[in-house]
Amino acid sequence: MVHIENVEKPVPFGQSLFVQFGIHDIHPNDLSTKSHIERSYLAWETVRKKTNPYFEEGTGFEGYLVGTCPDSDAALQAILKASQHLLDAIARLYHFESYFRSRLMRTLDGEIDDPESIHIWSAYLGAELGRLRVRIPHNKAAILFQNQTYQIVTLLPPITYRPVESGVIQNYGVGYVDNAVMVVSPNQPRITVKEKMLNSSQQTAWMVAKNIGRFGHPLVRQFLDRVF
Repeated sequence: MVHIENVEKPVPFGQSLFVQFGIHDIHPNDLSTKSHIERSYLAWETVRKKTNPYFEEGTGFEGYLVGTCPDSDAALQAILKASQHLLDAIARLYHFESYFRSRLMRTLDGEIDDPESIHIWSAYLGAELGRLRVRIPHNKAAILFQNQTYQIVTLLPPITYRPVESGVIQNYGVGYVDNAVMVVSPNQPRITVKEKMLNSSQQTAWMVAKNIGRFGHPLVRQFLDRVF
């Protein structure tokens, strides 16, 4: 049996989206977002919130780690390593631009809506997902997990949007099934990642992993298509 839970929360960077769609006289619900982008986002959120086998609330990357990470600690280390790789790449590319690096991190944290930073984080997310997807065809457990996830996604309603003064509110579903096939040992409990478990650099890397998925949101992608 599939259980569907409703989620209602602001769309990432909703103020910028609200302004941009207002300029073009577009209502978010009129956009063609019931596509592979929306399905991918719903799968990401379903994994992040409900079905990932490693964390009580994860990042979205966990589905790519099934079959290679046997437990939560291994998954955490893999995610931290990937996030640190992104941070190192940014540090090298913008070595002499400390102000812009600050804009990137403030955008990542949702403190500001900087279109150029949104564009850059979206590109880094796409590159990282591309790197991870290359491994999937050789990983039977990950294929099984992704198939289960997308079977759930087919039963989810489309995302709906409601413009408000401060941005855009989204309403969507995430799901899980009672009889999901176990892809990691049932003796490995899911954990909650807390700051005290991580050193300062790991805390920054975990923040990247937790937040970078917002740059794959369907409306954010629509926004980038119009601005860039």
